[in-house]
Amino acid sequence: MFRLRFIIAIKRMKKRNSMSLYLRLFFLLTLVVLLSGLTMILGPASFSFKDLFFSSELDPFALNVLFELRLPRVFAAVFAGTALSVAGLSLQSVFRNPLAGPYVLGISSGASLGVALVLLAGFSFGSLGFFPAAALGAFAVTFLVLMFSRLFENSAMLLVVGLMISYIVDACITLLMHFSEAEALRSYVAWGMGSFSRLTVDGFLAFFIAVVLGLSFILFSMRYLNAVRLGDDFVKGLGLSVRLYQTLVLLGTSILTAATTVFCGPIAFLGLAVPHIAFALFKTSNHRILIPASILIGINLSLCVGLLPQIPLNAMMSLFGVPVVFWVLFSSRYKRKGDTYG
Repeated sequence: MFRLRFIIAIKRMKKRNSMSLYLRLFFLLTLVVLLSGLTMILGPASFSFKDLFFSSELDPFALNVLFELRLPRVFAAVFAGTALSVAGLSLQSVFRNPLAGPYVLGISSGASLGVALVLLAGFSFGSLGFFPAAALGAFAVTFLVLMFSRLFENSAMLLVVGLMISYIVDACITLLMHFSEAEALRSYVAWGMGSFSRLTVDGFLAFFIAVVLGLSFILFSMRYLNAVRLGDDFVKGLGLSVRLYQTLVLLGTSILTAATTVFCGPIAFLGLAVPHIAFALFKTSNHRILIPASILIGINLSLCVGLLPQIPLNAMMSLFGVPVVFWVLFSSRYKRKGDTYG
């Protein structure tokens, strides 16, 4: 009799916890809708919700501002928040390191090198601009990391390899900056500040496809991500290939990071900070919950920062992300086994 009551109590507790998780996700989704609406109506040319949703017609200037400037900015924030949050969560799980992020493997540096070759060294892709160069640079670094991943079984060693590649690429960029003209240098620095306002209608489809493709690799590796926190030996005990799924996760995070860097610039700290906020809010290590939670949190943070397009994106993200890094470093939570990604 006691055992039956205990089982019933456990089931009720699980049901209450599930309801609590769904309510939190619904709250985050509601915030996304509200912040998207605010992004659409706030700016130098302000509109009211009445003008936006209930007016019989809008003047051509208002329509141009809404659909050519602000709607692409909303989508850029949504795509970037989704991509970097999932990439950061996946990397922290794979490397079991709470300070791992989308940029430690050098993907962002590779994209930046591609842009530097166009803006500083004079390489040209015609009407396509520097986006193809950024994508080529990012995927070149991805290829190197994938090649080295076949030489190292240890995930920590692969993380070190990514850092070394990033340092080499950054050194090349520094040399290009040193020998470049002042005007070209100003253009590159402006790109490096990051912005959600660069996404055009033509680039929307490419960004969307890249995010969907990267997410598909991560979602396919869901079982691996849930198991890898307990070690590679545990993963092998489940009959999963560590090398295969590590490669899939790395490829997925590289695609997500490269796409965001190409269309929004090198955005710092978002992928590092969001997984910790998701873990603190939802108190679970199940990626079936953490992935949608991280996506919604990342979108909300991106939309909040996007409300101030006049301020450089990287500056805003750094002001938010640095305190989170200190929190990770000094919080005793991350010293207890099973409470972290490390």
